[in-house]
Amino acid sequence: MSTLERRGVMKSRRTSSDFTAVKRMSPLLLGGMEKVLETVLKKITPGEKEQLEVEGIAREVEVEVGEFLPSGVRTMLTGSVVKGTFLAGEGDVDLFALFPHSYSKELMFEEVKGAVESAYPKAKMEIAYAEHPYVKFYLKGKKIDVVPAYLMVEGERIKSAVDRSQLHTKYVMEEMGKAQRGDVRLLKRFLKANGLYGAEIKTLGFSGYLCELLVIARKDFEGVLKAASRWRGKVVLDLEKCYTNDKEILKRFPEQFIVVDPVDSERNVAAPVSAENFARFIEVCGRFLSAPSEEFFFPKKISGANIGKWLKGRNFYGIEFSNEKIVDDVLWGQIRRVSSALGVFLEQNGFTVLGLHSFSDGKKTVLFFELKEEELPSEKEMRGPLLKMKEDCGKFRAKHKGAKFVEKEGRIFAVEKRKWRDFSGAFKEYAKKGFVPSHLGGLRKGKVLEGRGLIRYKDGIEEYIRYR
Repeated sequence: MSTLERRGVMKSRRTSSDFTAVKRMSPLLLGGMEKVLETVLKKITPGEKEQLEVEGIAREVEVEVGEFLPSGVRTMLTGSVVKGTFLAGEGDVDLFALFPHSYSKELMFEEVKGAVESAYPKAKMEIAYAEHPYVKFYLKGKKIDVVPAYLMVEGERIKSAVDRSQLHTKYVMEEMGKAQRGDVRLLKRFLKANGLYGAEIKTLGFSGYLCELLVIARKDFEGVLKAASRWRGKVVLDLEKCYTNDKEILKRFPEQFIVVDPVDSERNVAAPVSAENFARFIEVCGRFLSAPSEEFFFPKKISGANIGKWLKGRNFYGIEFSNEKIVDDVLWGQIRRVSSALGVFLEQNGFTVLGLHSFSDGKKTVLFFELKEEELPSEKEMRGPLLKMKEDCGKFRAKHKGAKFVEKEGRIFAVEKRKWRDFSGAFKEYAKKGFVPSHLGGLRKGKVLEGRGLIRYKDGIEEYIRYR
């Protein structure tokens, strides 16, 4: 029996043990929170005019593109527009072209590309990539994604991540009540404002689908936050009871935060959420519940002047360089790896790294580092073997020829003059010999920024201040 077929007999058992102890807050206890949420919801809910406009664009695209697709290919609108959970001003359209399994992925893409070109010959079309390529263009100010996928029937083995989207849409539309659309909007806006929304590598946060599942599980926005504020250790949510118990789930998935996909029990919907973002979500939920405020949804921008004040007295640096124009997930995967590698290099060479962050506009990338030390001592001390290990001590002396040697704590130490003592010197050394990913070759010619030179990237610094 498939997951969806079992839903009818499992509904009474859908809430995970991590959530059951949390009761919905009484309206009498909410006080100021109700007023805050009511005000925010008015701001983020599309008006009737916008709703009709976006729905009209979606229907138009489905009809126009569908006319040029081969016989036997179905179309399906997915995503937040069709689910009714998109935020005001953000109604992007996702159209899936669902092909029979006899088509190859390459042929599916060519058919979709041809259909879009025929339906909208004047549109500026881009090729984007998920698990396989899809077409992106803009129409009347809205971003349109037309994605080829295989038509899935419940219980069928999913061939690729893209194929799940149609099942996700069906599940959410069947399970989510109309009133819960507002709760999903609140959760999305809350996560966006706190740098936690988006499952892509750049963010490693919460996807829209994960937001919807959390609201379905906990009934409303407040319920999600109350549950999250009490999470400790590993958290498991299995809405459809795909597994017998939590122990079985913990054996299957290694992550700290596990939400079993109701349409694919082999997948953890929360897998992209990093441990750091999981912890931050718990913390920010607790802060909001303690002192509800619109600022949790619409934080005030930090002025350039205040960023300048924040920088004073801090050893905060940036490395600016040009990067190749590549797919975002590839770019950010490489940015994360090199930022981490450079952080390790700094630590290994005597610096204390207090924090790191990255910022990119797709053309230029900046790696930010905050260090405890502005300058390292002129000499560095390297620990050698125990004095009783005579042969090893001899090799150590030979390796550090020209150094001063001291003996303490039963060991030999070599004391050498440093070739460089500051961040700029450290980066120059790393740029010569350190790891640089394939698409970030521009890093080797990177420019070190500090002080006022950093202000042009104030958006990136603001992210660091807010989200670290």
